[in-house]
Amino acid sequence: MFEHKIPQFTPKRILSREILLSVRDIAYQEQAVRYAGYCDGIIAGCELFEEEMRIGVKNGLVKFGGRLYVLTEKMELCYQPTDEWAMVKIRFGLQIPSKDLVYYTGKLVLDNGLGMQSNELELGRFKLKKGSRLRTDYINFRDMETEYDTVNLLHVVQAAPVEATVSPKITRLFAQEAFPFLNDNPMDISFCSICLSTEQAVSRDYIQWYISRRMNTDYRPLDNIKIHRSLSEILEAIRTGGALGGRKTPWGHSILLD
Repeated sequence: MFEHKIPQFTPKRILSREILLSVRDIAYQEQAVRYAGYCDGIIAGCELFEEEMRIGVKNGLVKFGGRLYVLTEKMELCYQPTDEWAMVKIRFGLQIPSKDLVYYTGKLVLDNGLGMQSNELELGRFKLKKGSRLRTDYINFRDMETEYDTVNLLHVVQAAPVEATVSPKITRLFAQEAFPFLNDNPMDISFCSICLSTEQAVSRDYIQWYISRRMNTDYRPLDNIKIHRSLSEILEAIRTGGALGGRKTPWGHSILLD
């Protein structure tokens, strides 16, 4: 049956076992239900930052192995320029024995190379030249794929219902650059409005349908890199008023010509 419980905290009263259990269950059950249909990945937050040769992650929520992990305060690690790829990851551990809790943890690690273990989740990667400064912000949308001296988020797994998607930072930056150049193309207006109106990740399926319709191609699954490159092409067309794949309709759509 459906239930709604509100613990009553009466002054000078010893809290009963039922009240303590209800306090425990409310937060856990609410989160478990809310994210039950989500795949593993970053759910919210976990933004990377750089500060005086330290790379860190801000507070956030991730799902891994079907479990929810909360980071309540930022974590940092030292890094060094190596001219090679390095990856910032969460490494999840086994259950820690405890009388009162079922306890799992994940720690922040920085590894050289692009290898991933089955108990790891990527937060970002970078390739830093000696003498250069690492950037976690971007000049423009295309800059997100810059190889050197820039944190790359394109491979990050963003949790979402049913299927993982790209970081909301990617879709938001696309929309921010596209919006000043939008005409009366309803597809562009709708897509950019959704990207800007929510802090949540945009459905992968919706992004792929937008790309296929906007580029007048058959719908097909795309990896994160192809999504970013396709959106880059669309953004350039929006900025210049150019066509994608053929003649342009009054709304900026492309029509393939025989």
